[in-house]
Amino acid sequence: MGKRSIMWLCVAALAAAVLAAPAAAEEPAYYGHHLRLEPSNGFHISVSASSEALGIPADISIGVETRRSAAIYRAPAKVTATTIQADLGAFGRVDLVLRGSGRERTISIRCSQGQKYTYETGVWEGVVEFRGEGGYAHGKATRLPALPYITSYCGSGRGRGESSGSGETGARLRGTSFAHGRVLSFQVNKNHARGRALFDAELKERRGGVRIYRFASGWLPASAFRYDPDLRTATLSPPAPFSGLATLTRGRNSVSPNWIGDLAIEFPGREVALAGPGMNVHLAHACFRLFDKPQATSC
Repeated sequence: MGKRSIMWLCVAALAAAVLAAPAAAEEPAYYGHHLRLEPSNGFHISVSASSEALGIPADISIGVETRRSAAIYRAPAKVTATTIQADLGAFGRVDLVLRGSGRERTISIRCSQGQKYTYETGVWEGVVEFRGEGGYAHGKATRLPALPYITSYCGSGRGRGESSGSGETGARLRGTSFAHGRVLSFQVNKNHARGRALFDAELKERRGGVRIYRFASGWLPASAFRYDPDLRTATLSPPAPFSGLATLTRGRNSVSPNWIGDLAIEFPGREVALAGPGMNVHLAHACFRLFDKPQATSC
């Protein structure tokens, strides 16, 4: 599933749960808002704000996305039917008021078996600012149209399955690090020596009270991930958004492999090393399958 689908499917799932929950007199009303800023440096910027619901505090999410990568900045917020207020520190701020038009619009929700969603059209006024680290993406607006919070329950149709064991001819390289107060992980799968490799990488961290989730995923050429049949050695040297390379070696009786090199990945707004001290890796025989493309990923 693409990262954009993941992010907004989570938003839709929360909204659906709230809308489907039985009404209770003591339960506060739920409000969700969605806005879009102008693209910046090739990144699409979206803003999603949710009031408290089902015990989950009100918060705001700013999504910065490309086709193969995304970053999500989440922070506490004050959200009502007509206002959004949030302080994202060095990353920006939001202080908006909704000027409703008094007119409603009803749209069909895709992949919902005929459900519809009604919202009041209008304009958000005030200020919304976002500043990515080092200026990799930025946006500012003082007037934005009100958009429907829910437009689709559709996913991308992708799911992944994996089998592992000595009988598989493919390989899976997985790495995890908890160094520097953040969680960094990556995984590369390849089913055949001459086949393409599939990668996923994720970085979770917190800066000044803002939670940041960064993702990258996509296909790599066959030459990017090489390994010998008994998995004693492997090399990872992928193209952008990666740089450098790393090698894995292990002795016959070693418990943990050696993983050295200058391999790094560039997430939106952050470049991090994927090799060196603190990165724990594991290499195993495995075969992965994409449910939307079973023939393309057969073992």
